[in-house]
Amino acid sequence: MRKMATELAAGTHQARSAKDERRDAIISIGEESFVQNGFAGTSMSAIAARLGGSKGTLYNYFKSKEEFFIAVIEKKCAQIQSILTETEIESGADFRSALAKIGERFLELLLTDESISTHRLATAESERFPAIGRAIYESGVQPNQRRMRAFLEHAKIEGQLRSDADTAVAAEQFFDLCLSGVHRRRLWNVTRQPSKHEIRTTVANAVSTFMRAFGA
Repeated sequence: MRKMATELAAGTHQARSAKDERRDAIISIGEESFVQNGFAGTSMSAIAARLGGSKGTLYNYFKSKEEFFIAVIEKKCAQIQSILTETEIESGADFRSALAKIGERFLELLLTDESISTHRLATAESERFPAIGRAIYESGVQPNQRRMRAFLEHAKIEGQLRSDADTAVAAEQFFDLCLSGVHRRRLWNVTRQPSKHEIRTTVANAVSTFMRAFGA
């Protein structure tokens, strides 16, 4: 009986994993379609055709195109969140280097063609569908700022940040400093995707400004 229960549990886990993988694959195809064709130009029927299945299959995962698009946004937000979960300040670690690592990975992800296209779409559609804007804020902006605030609180304990620093303000301003003018220029198609060197330079300037304001 115990062996049977173990096998059943394993089977359930595999089934759940297969379903999750299928959902991820659908989201990836949806992201490509939204980026290529825009929100209005993307249909559930067209995505189903690319998947080689029926539209009903999509509706097993998402109730509407809006919900589908929100899932695409949330996937991008999860990628951004992973930047902070993979970076920690250890006792005695160089704080500037840690900030630079976070900032560079943050910019690299936000400045890709896919991220820029998704951002434009979300901005364009958030007035008609406020849930899209809320999804970005609640799934991306808020969790990112909470993680960064915890990161900075630890830095304060380690004496790497001013003792009177408001870490909520500092977290928000750090990301804004990293984005600086480069994100706006990309959104407006003024410049191409920056090189790694250009990203490093932008983040280095952001870190210098941040440390002058908040560093111990």
